[in-house]
Amino acid sequence: MSPVVWIVIAVVVVVVLVIVAVVLARRGRVTARVNERRAEKIREDARNDELATREREAEAMRLRADADRAKADAEQARVNAERLAQQSGGKQAEAERARADVDGRLRRADELDPNIDTSRDR
Repeated sequence: MSPVVWIVIAVVVVVVLVIVAVVLARRGRVTARVNERRAEKIREDARNDELATREREAEAMRLRADADRAKADAEQARVNAERLAQQSGGKQAEAERARADVDGRLRRADELDPNIDTSRDR
């Protein structure tokens, strides 16, 4: 074979290699762009999910605060009930003493009144 044929073959091989390299480079750029778009979509979805997650966390904190408030209210109600029960016991004893005093004074008045027969009560 003549050297011209070898040169032509070499040129054709180089041209084919250049074409393959260009096609592969373009394909790489296209793949990179596609991957970039997919990555941006994933980031956008993640940001949206993060907002939803923060909303759920805030709702959980609100519910926890409501539960703590309800526990505190229940404890306050229990303390108030105990205090009222103590006050009621004190008032009841006071009322019984007052009732006994009134009954005693009425008996004493009946004993002093000549128009009342106290012998029937005994």
